[in-house]
Amino acid sequence: MNKEGLKTINNLMLIMEFQEYYKKFEKMQEFMVNDLRNSTAKAQANFLVAMGIFNYIEILGAFYKCNGNSTARFDFVFENLLSAEYKNVFDNIKHIASPYSCLKCGMVHDYFVETYFKKNDFKISYEIKGVDSEDKYDTCVSDKLCGLEFIKINQSSYQIIIYNPRFVYDLNHAFELYKSKLASDFSDYRENFIKRCEEIKIENFN
Repeated sequence: MNKEGLKTINNLMLIMEFQEYYKKFEKMQEFMVNDLRNSTAKAQANFLVAMGIFNYIEILGAFYKCNGNSTARFDFVFENLLSAEYKNVFDNIKHIASPYSCLKCGMVHDYFVETYFKKNDFKISYEIKGVDSEDKYDTCVSDKLCGLEFIKINQSSYQIIIYNPRFVYDLNHAFELYKSKLASDFSDYRENFIKRCEEIKIENFN
C-alpha cells in the first residue's frame, strides 16, 4: 500500500475514534447538566450544585487545555466559552483575587460559606441562590442574564452571588459552543479533544 493509501486509512481511523469519543462526551455533558438541574430544582442542594458547576468548568476546559494547569483550564472557559457577562465578572474578580482560587478552590477545598480573604486586605461574602421547583428554575433562567454577580460593597468588601439555575443553563451553552468548535476537522480543538479523551479513557464512561 502506498503512502496516500496509508494516510487515508489513518484519517479514517482518526475520524472513527473522534466520533466514538464525541458520543461519550455528549453523554458526559448530559449527565452533568441533568444532574445539576435536578439537584437544584428537586433537591435544593444549592451549595453542592455551585460546587459542581465550578468543578465542571475546569473539566470542560481540560478538553482544550489538555496540557495546561488547573487555573488555565478554568480560565479558558470563562474567557472563551461563557458569555461576555461572565467574562466581565471574571475580570472584575481578577482585580483583587484569582478567580480560580476564589471560586473553584474556595468552594471545593475551603468550603466557603460566608467569607473568603485575600491577604487579609479584602472580604468577600457569598450568596448561593437556588429554587424549589421546575417553574422557578425556568423563571430564574429567563430573568437573569448571568449566573454570577460580583458586587462592590465598599473599598474592602465585596459580594459574589451565584444563581444556580442560570449558571447551569449557561454551562450547558458553553458545552454546546465547545462542540461547535470541534466541528472543524483537524482543528486544534479536535486534536486536544482526542488527547484529553485518551488521557481520561473516556471510552469507559457509561
